[in-house]
Amino acid sequence: MIYIEKSEEPEFLSEFKRKNPDKTYDSEEFAHYRGILTDVLIKEQKGICAYCCGRIKKENVHNEHIEPRNPGKYVSKRSLDYSNLVASCNTIRTCGRKKENKYDSDKFVSPLEQECEKKFTYYGNGTIVGDEYTINLLNLNDYELREARKAVYQQLQHLDKETIKLVYMNEQDEEYQPYYNVIKWYVNG
Repeated sequence: MIYIEKSEEPEFLSEFKRKNPDKTYDSEEFAHYRGILTDVLIKEQKGICAYCCGRIKKENVHNEHIEPRNPGKYVSKRSLDYSNLVASCNTIRTCGRKKENKYDSDKFVSPLEQECEKKFTYYGNGTIVGDEYTINLLNLNDYELREARKAVYQQLQHLDKETIKLVYMNEQDEEYQPYYNVIKWYVNG
C-alpha cells in the first residue's frame, strides 16, 4: 500500500451532487458517471490498485468505497464522497472484493492516510507484515500477490538504489510500476 494523495473532487461529481442531493452511488441517475469516475481514479493512482498496488486497467477494476456503501446495519452517507473513493483491482480473493462490506474505521489502514506506508514491511519472499487487521481483511498475503512482490523484489536486488530510482521511480511517469509499494519500500526501507 502506498499513500494516495487525493486531487480536488472532479467537477462532474460536484455538479451531480449539487443537482441530486438525495442520490447515491447506486442511484440509476449516477450509473452514467461510474465509468468516468473509474478513469479519474485510475489516473489519480497512476494505474495501480489502492491496496495491493498491482496494475489496474479499466477492464479489471472497480470503484472502491473505503467506508463501504452498506457497512452493516446502515447505509453509508459517503457513497459519493470523493475522499472515500479509490480504484481497486477486481480480484475476488483480495483487496476491495475480499473486503466487501466488512470495515472497522478504528482498525483499517487506509491508503488515504499519509502515514499508511510506515505500517507495512515487505520481505524478499513476497510476504507483507504490519497491520494484521488490514492485511487479513484485504488478504494481502494471497499466494499470487506474494509471488508478484517476490518477483519485483528479486529484480531490484540486482540494481543499485540510484538505478532503481531512475528506472522505476520517475514521478513524472503517468503510471507507476506494478507493486510500486515494494519498490518504494526497498529503496527507502
